[in-house]
Amino acid sequence: MAEVIEGRNAVVEALRAGVRLSRVLIADGTRPHPSIDEIRARAAETGTPVEQRRKDDLARYSARGAHQGVVALVEPFAYAEIGGVIAGVSGRPRALVVILDHVTDPGNLGAVIRSVEVAGGSAVVVPKDRSATVGPVAHKTSAGATAHLPVVRVTNIGQALDALKAADFWVAGADERASDDLWHAPLDGRLALVLGAEGSGLGRLTRERCDFLVSVPVAGRVSSLNVAQAASVLAFEWVRRGQ
Repeated sequence: MAEVIEGRNAVVEALRAGVRLSRVLIADGTRPHPSIDEIRARAAETGTPVEQRRKDDLARYSARGAHQGVVALVEPFAYAEIGGVIAGVSGRPRALVVILDHVTDPGNLGAVIRSVEVAGGSAVVVPKDRSATVGPVAHKTSAGATAHLPVVRVTNIGQALDALKAADFWVAGADERASDDLWHAPLDGRLALVLGAEGSGLGRLTRERCDFLVSVPVAGRVSSLNVAQAASVLAFEWVRRGQ
């Protein structure tokens, strides 16, 4: 069954990255805009059909009603393999992989993918069970980053962490109760950063596989950031260390 990418930026990025779309739907009455022009041009180059549709037709495909007049139908997302990600960073002194421990909100997944891609990370890893998948909402909130960053689905997070450790990654677990904050924890080099679901946090077995835990210091009354915000802060601390 085809999946949906909605929103102008997400569709443009998918076309730029060579994602194979079965068709693009543009709402009647959509005003001329450079992004719309680019969508039409790139679709023509790849032979992707572009259809004019009523706005209520597009709404049927939209998960959040924020399609901006553009919807693309695409084959199911092609997940990467952890072995391929590790091989791709072989020999690099610095690499970032973010692992999400049963994060179920697809909006958060998409936001994390966006942050990791912008930070120059190598992949996001999610478990196959009890986890958000890359679908319409994740495509949208990633602002097109799903077209550029490998996303891996694994049967067992622990085994994935063991494989990353064997490839000389340090595994850091995000935990608001950790004694070391991001200013002092060794967030550099080849880093696998693990974040848990909001509320439950890291699972026990996942926590036990971490080489160290790290917290994000807060100054306000709310005790913590959400998982997507925390991933951004920690990923860009890794970026800062490499400057």
